[in-house]
Amino acid sequence: MASTFHLFNPENDLALGIGNRNYTPPPHAAALHHAGSLFPMWWAESGDCIAAPEEFEEDASLLRSTFGLEGEIGVHKGIDAISPWGWSLDAKRQYMSYLTKNGLETQLLPSDSNLEEWRQISHRRTSIKILSELDMDVSLPIETTDPDVVVECERMHPGCFIKSPWSSSGRGVFNAGTLDSTTLRKRAAGIINRQGSIIVERGLDKTMDFAALFHSNGDNVKFRGLSLFTALQRGMYAGNIVAPQTQIEHMLSQHLNPEDLYNIISRLENILPRIIGTTYRGWLGVDMMTYMIGGIEKIMPCVELNLRMTMGIAAMKIHEKLSNKNTYLLNWEHNTPIGAGEIELLPPRLGFALRLKPQQ
Repeated sequence: MASTFHLFNPENDLALGIGNRNYTPPPHAAALHHAGSLFPMWWAESGDCIAAPEEFEEDASLLRSTFGLEGEIGVHKGIDAISPWGWSLDAKRQYMSYLTKNGLETQLLPSDSNLEEWRQISHRRTSIKILSELDMDVSLPIETTDPDVVVECERMHPGCFIKSPWSSSGRGVFNAGTLDSTTLRKRAAGIINRQGSIIVERGLDKTMDFAALFHSNGDNVKFRGLSLFTALQRGMYAGNIVAPQTQIEHMLSQHLNPEDLYNIISRLENILPRIIGTTYRGWLGVDMMTYMIGGIEKIMPCVELNLRMTMGIAAMKIHEKLSNKNTYLLNWEHNTPIGAGEIELLPPRLGFALRLKPQQ
């Protein structure tokens, strides 16, 4: 029986930005990693292993009995695949620690050269490549190493969004219109100094955030579903809808022509293999949005590529496990009491709770 070794490392996008093996996440990210160690049980299969502390076994037993989830804490010799939330040198280091501590071989781990290749694909410049290949009537982001270019872009097109090449949950994204030119130049220079460049996008009158979810087996990339999520005004992630795919499609159809969307998805199935190559095997998501321009609602077909597991994929997997026809909002809560009708998906730890909130 095939067995996969799962790791929840939500700090991975931050580790990609640093780009070295000895990454220390900030306290909040480290706490979320620890509290969410059992999160992969929601997509694990029978015989799979979970990288989690032994003292989480009681919590794991509760998840098995309550929701019928799979996955055993620890790692055994029968694993034939490794699946973190996201790949980086830091993720490889964590896996090395688990495997060597248990006397297991490490040949399943990717090479450092593959990890660097995937890191470059995870750079936000990849959205420019995807949009160029789609060749649709949308404004292309630009990548620059000059802070003055950022300031000039904001002067010419007020309300630009500035993005770090690598960041997590929208935290590396800000609206340039909220800063004066001196502060904007200084902030842009800091990002360029740390990560080598910066991405500038024209601001759009956004009406909805969503994503197309794909899986690569190394030979081809196949569409697996849609996700609908919410983000705060400044771009930070605020939760995913958990609902049947038919309901998500219906909600999207209020903003776009489904035929247009599926045409884009079909083209992405052909474009993505050329961009990500043959070495990456696993989940990926293409964030999109709808926006208003000239009184018409249009699709922005690629805001960014996430070459990893995403909360949208997790939301799809959670719905498959629950088989519930209701609509919920999935999100992490911190030091917040549980509300009426909410479902707790993981036993709370360190103040973090993963919950479903009923939606009307």
